[in-house]
Amino acid sequence: MTTQRFLGGDWVTVHGVADPRALLMWVLDLGFAGLCVGPGPRSTDWTCLLPAMSDLPIELPAVRVASVLEVLGVRGGSLASTHANDRTVAQRRIRDAVALAHRLGCPKVILDPGVARVPGMAEESLEDLGDPGAGWTPESARVQKARRDAVIDAALDAVCRSLFEICRAAPDVEFALTGSRHVFGLGDPAGLGQIFDDLPQLKLSYWHDTAVAARRDELLGTAQGEWLEGFGNRMSGMTLGDAAGGMLYLPPGTGGVDYPLLSSYRRRFGAAAPVVVELDPAVEPGEIPGAHAFLSKYGL
Repeated sequence: MTTQRFLGGDWVTVHGVADPRALLMWVLDLGFAGLCVGPGPRSTDWTCLLPAMSDLPIELPAVRVASVLEVLGVRGGSLASTHANDRTVAQRRIRDAVALAHRLGCPKVILDPGVARVPGMAEESLEDLGDPGAGWTPESARVQKARRDAVIDAALDAVCRSLFEICRAAPDVEFALTGSRHVFGLGDPAGLGQIFDDLPQLKLSYWHDTAVAARRDELLGTAQGEWLEGFGNRMSGMTLGDAAGGMLYLPPGTGGVDYPLLSSYRRRFGAAAPVVVELDPAVEPGEIPGAHAFLSKYGL
């Protein structure tokens, strides 16, 4: 079974070189088939890669609407907000990602379905499940999730209407919904399941995020296999990174991600979908060979 393994753009914006051709050669030398691009810690004009790509065996499988390190909240735009201004900001970002995907020839756009607007969240401090300094406990996470669940019907209505408009405006793009690191996000098995059920006619797929799934398992008891069992037949790609000590996107094999389970589902549903290794910028390039070796053991 052959797996196409790509490198995440968040990490690349910090560790990569500025020259486009040298950057692509570096990605290939690191053992990756290409890049998954999008906003990152450092601003990057990804269209500059196009001339350098013309004679290199490199691919750009997808564009992300937002950085995996960004905690999407309603104030930064949310398709799931009941406030029109929040949805407008989110839709603008998605249109920008679609325009970039068209220019780069990417077939997919990866997006978080959005964050529910919960009463009092303007003063909220516990939002980011991937913040190791937030003092999360399973009890505090369940309390926060219950606040989201109290408004989930309105949030689902908002996100479904938003996605309908977005898909209608870009019928040639596949939109891949992924897990939420925000505790009020609709990117969990319950929220995603309802969205897929309500919008069966749209070009929507599922993009699995191993670090988010592991963290939600740890704090909220959402089994990692629940995502895979529920959406494996919709899976169009995976973001591979680990989770430990409250941190997300550590090198694979260093945290709580169940890679044997992931491998079994990978074999079950096939290896056509790309996998993207996304790492926290604090991870050094010297960790890459070990990540490759670990993932190869599981056919990922």
